[in-house]
Amino acid sequence: MKKKRAIRNYVLASIFIVLTLVLTFVSFPVVGTNYNFLGLGNLQLGLELGGGVKNTYDLEVADWYKGSKENAYKTAVDRVQYLLNQDFADAKVYLNSDDKITIEVPATSINSNYVVGFLEMKSEKGADAEVKVSGQDIESVKYMLSGTTHGVYIEFNKEGKQKFADLTETVSNSSDQTMYIYMNKDYDNPFSTPKVTEKNDYGYTFISGAGITDKKSGQSYARKLESALIGVNMSTELDDIEVGAVFGDYTRLGMTIVTIALIVASIILAYILFKQLGLVSCLSVLFALMVSVIISACVDLQVTFAGWLGFLFGYVLNFALHMYYLYVIKKEYAMGKKFLVSFTSGYRGALFNILDTLLIVTGGMLLMLIVPSSAIRMFTFNYLITLAGTAFTSLWLNKVFAVDYTAFNLKNEKKVNFVREENVDEIA
Repeated sequence: MKKKRAIRNYVLASIFIVLTLVLTFVSFPVVGTNYNFLGLGNLQLGLELGGGVKNTYDLEVADWYKGSKENAYKTAVDRVQYLLNQDFADAKVYLNSDDKITIEVPATSINSNYVVGFLEMKSEKGADAEVKVSGQDIESVKYMLSGTTHGVYIEFNKEGKQKFADLTETVSNSSDQTMYIYMNKDYDNPFSTPKVTEKNDYGYTFISGAGITDKKSGQSYARKLESALIGVNMSTELDDIEVGAVFGDYTRLGMTIVTIALIVASIILAYILFKQLGLVSCLSVLFALMVSVIISACVDLQVTFAGWLGFLFGYVLNFALHMYYLYVIKKEYAMGKKFLVSFTSGYRGALFNILDTLLIVTGGMLLMLIVPSSAIRMFTFNYLITLAGTAFTSLWLNKVFAVDYTAFNLKNEKKVNFVREENVDEIA
């Protein structure tokens, strides 16, 4: 019975590892959702590994903005960088002259959702129509789920409340009852055209539409509207310029080779140290590695050089914790514990040290997130992702697989490279 359970556990873990390796190169839509699963091999490469595009925009400050021009531009840079960070780890935005801003993204084009601009609410269509409500009239914008409807909640300030009441009264009395909301002075393509049937003097409104289908699209919509509150408009007549990768194909190939070499080397080292038991422990290590792969793919994490380093450092920590447990078992056996007893007593001896290590490392990684560096942030994110699998396998699964091994070997210490001195008596 014990052998059957051990075989079952090993087979299930092996199937999971193989299946995850297959998913690494596969992408598919998840049924019933708007989400597409991207295998690790299909994830977006960062600027340094895959290149991207850049474009330069002219900056224009709103007439109603009360601060300095310099402060307005700095706010625009910070805002655009925030928007880019929602999708890209190493996208760049910077001022390159007094009134120009440059954006670089690891993609084929720069999405308009990353561009801040003026918000204009009008009762009539077109560029010449009077602006009734602008960014200065809005207090806050946030995504909201009203019942089953996804949308955006807009709260107006004191002046904006009256302006919006006048606007909605005018629109509700018009023939088509349509309000026109423009962004970035794009008068040919209204950002939204909500229908208004009555005056709204509440000081807030809820906007929904066909473009807001879920929480993600609602949050994107809200972020775009919120960007209009800073009083800066970005515009360009230039086409995106292709940017080459700092690290090219040879670097990516080198990263793949180093990753595979590290995994193979760790398996060889485990065998040298603990022979068959080391190989069994490596099954647990690989299980954790595949958990990290699945998490990375599910969150569509961008692939960067710094992130790859975080992934490798996380793997090394996991391997070290697995080997530490085996070392404690070996030490318990050398001190006289029976072969089977040493596995459980060794677990008790190693458990809190492993747990302490995980807590200290996790705390250190979380503190590193405050460092304003995209490279450090990606290193930290990837390291934290590996810690999820590391905690599960080093604290539990490694022990399960090790104890399962005793179903096949309960006496032969040579198969696991254990040694007990002749003058040490066996104890319970």
